[in-house]
Amino acid sequence: MTLSRRTLAAGAAISVLFCGSAFAADTSAVAAAIDKAVQDAIAAGESPGLQVAVYKDGAPVLVKSYGSANLELNVPVNNDSIFRIGSVTKQFTAAALLKLEEEGKLSLDDKLSKYYPDFPRAADVTLKQMLHHTSGIHSYTDDPSFLQEAGLKRTTDEWVAHFAKMPKMQDFEPGTGWHYSNTAYFILGGVIEKAEGKPLGTALQDRFFGPLGLTHTALDDESIILPGRVAGYDGTGPNQFKNAAFISMTVPGAAGAMRSSANDLARWNAALFGGKILKPASFKAMIAPGKLNNGQNSGSAVADRPADMPPFEYGYALFIGDVDGHQRIGHGGGIFGFNSSLNEFPKDRLTVSVIANGIGKDVGAGKIADRIERIALGLPPKK
Repeated sequence: MTLSRRTLAAGAAISVLFCGSAFAADTSAVAAAIDKAVQDAIAAGESPGLQVAVYKDGAPVLVKSYGSANLELNVPVNNDSIFRIGSVTKQFTAAALLKLEEEGKLSLDDKLSKYYPDFPRAADVTLKQMLHHTSGIHSYTDDPSFLQEAGLKRTTDEWVAHFAKMPKMQDFEPGTGWHYSNTAYFILGGVIEKAEGKPLGTALQDRFFGPLGLTHTALDDESIILPGRVAGYDGTGPNQFKNAAFISMTVPGAAGAMRSSANDLARWNAALFGGKILKPASFKAMIAPGKLNNGQNSGSAVADRPADMPPFEYGYALFIGDVDGHQRIGHGGGIFGFNSSLNEFPKDRLTVSVIANGIGKDVGAGKIADRIERIALGLPPKK
């Protein structure tokens, strides 16, 4: 489906928020520059719709929504619109496990066999390795059958049993390499369910979403009627969109099944990095690079990093890198029809949250998130 620039730009929902006149005076130029960059991205067809939340020193610089929430109904995105966020889900999974460890209900040094004794190589893999993507467990999203099975609805344990029968189970010996594994994080959701004695969605609601007032955030369920739910689109290029394929939210689970808004995610980051979620030792572990069996950082073992991607380390569901000398800690997410980016620049006291209802070649949140970050950091455009 081809969409005109005029249609994409129509109905942008504006909410520019400042905290006090002095703060507004200091940040109005930055907010205006970000706003223009995002409007240009919508006009260029980088996504049907976008939500953006930028915070500095804990105060909102810009919280704004752009473009279309549904191309067929011509409904605009607003700040209460709800998007799927894909793998940004993983940091909620990691935080839940760390809370359980703080309470003595599990240890990240536990072997997977304590929870799933029949899973292949479970006695050789720790929860910590699964969190760091150093377990070697093959990712089911890399399996040839993934797209054919995406519409199936199963329980967590049923999916784990199914993943245990994949033709390829191990990418490398546990602790000797690094490879992104959605299987590992999906299974960690099952570990949470067993330790909590309740479904993952309920556990996350009780621990995080409810207490923090994240009213737009939940583990998604495609079967419910959800006011504000945004339609997702796959893009074959700018301004070239089609309805995204169906995927049951039981498929991504703890690896990527959450829904949220850009502002909820920014508020989550404020709580996480502000010490309101985890004890200091747990948070320090969450943002520390993973280690291999030989003691080296796991980043040294990344074999499939794209040529244009800077080196990185990986903590617990958080990438650790930098942007021209500014430390960046965060994660992106991609799932059928949606793309998200949530990054924190702790030394700059800056949070940038962007969610798109489009994903594909030159489509999604990634490029515009990079541009927003550079504007907010006072850096020149990337060449």
